[in-house]
Amino acid sequence: MYNSAKKTDVQVSKDIFPAEAWELITTNRKNDLVTIDVNTPQEYRDLHLEGAVNVSLLSRFFKVRLDVMDKDNTYVVYCKVGGRSKIAQKLMKQFGFQTVYNVIGGTLLWEEEGLPFALGTDGVNKFSFCPFFISIITLKKIKKILHRVLSYFAQHKGLSTSS
Repeated sequence: MYNSAKKTDVQVSKDIFPAEAWELITTNRKNDLVTIDVNTPQEYRDLHLEGAVNVSLLSRFFKVRLDVMDKDNTYVVYCKVGGRSKIAQKLMKQFGFQTVYNVIGGTLLWEEEGLPFALGTDGVNKFSFCPFFISIITLKKIKKILHRVLSYFAQHKGLSTSS
């Protein structure tokens, strides 16, 4: 189904569902396939896929770690929801990685599809939010507050200059 073991000159950057990722991982374990978990180290300790390497997208050393990786290997990248892994996939493509698959829905959808995790993990805590989405929510709230403050000052400045 996937041509992951073949070396190509054309970059492959594709989004796949967890079941497709599981098939790819299990059929290519002995080939040059690397599973990368871009969650934070704490999220990785709580839950990860068997054999996954933790390379946190939020780490200041993320790009340095990319520099030392073999760009000809096939990579399956995932996070908790799919947002951070999508960013990682785009960065890896920019860095010249040949084949990168992003797992849509991350570990949340992985669990929902009933696929296995590494031994000793309990499952996804659906009530904890990934830091990436917390940052987006925070920025949206700040933007909303700033808009209100600027609107307030614009209205009051207009009133004070007309008097």
